[in-house]
Amino acid sequence: MNSKEIGIGAANYVAMGSRIMEIAVQRGTEAGIKAAMDYIVEERQQLKKGRCDRRLRNTRLLLKNYRSFNNYAKNAVYRASQVKENAVDILDGLDDYSFDDSLYIESIKKSQQRTLIILKHIDEMLRYYRIDCEQSGKDEELRRYRIITAYYLEDKRRSAEEIAESEHIERRTLYKDINIALKPLSALIFGIDSMKLF
Repeated sequence: MNSKEIGIGAANYVAMGSRIMEIAVQRGTEAGIKAAMDYIVEERQQLKKGRCDRRLRNTRLLLKNYRSFNNYAKNAVYRASQVKENAVDILDGLDDYSFDDSLYIESIKKSQQRTLIILKHIDEMLRYYRIDCEQSGKDEELRRYRIITAYYLEDKRRSAEEIAESEHIERRTLYKDINIALKPLSALIFGIDSMKLF
């Protein structure tokens, strides 16, 4: 082989190496972009799931404290200077308190008016939930509504055992029914954002 052939071979080798490097960089870039996009999608799903989980937890807290909200609203002193708000704005602001349940409850009790708005909203959504349960034609749906009402809302508190006995179910079924009922209730109370969309 002469020096000219060696030079051409080396040039081809360098050009081939350069092309291989370009392809490697392009594929690496594509893989990096795909990984970044997958990460962004996963993060969005985690945020949506976290928001849904918080709202489900907040629904449970609202119902758990329903009786105390009711007592507070009845006994609080109304102040005319309170600003009118709507339930959606109040509920949206509650996510700020998701790290501490006591702050969450205190934020609702901040004023009698806010408490009354939330109570009215909960009552209205429970009415829709009852209608939905009745229209389903399923006995277990109606049972879930009765359990939610007895466990969280009725003035006279009853134990889980008493409610389970009155519904002729086991205690674990009662808790299972509560967990099932909280999902559509959360969707009603907090809107479509509270639903898990998979």
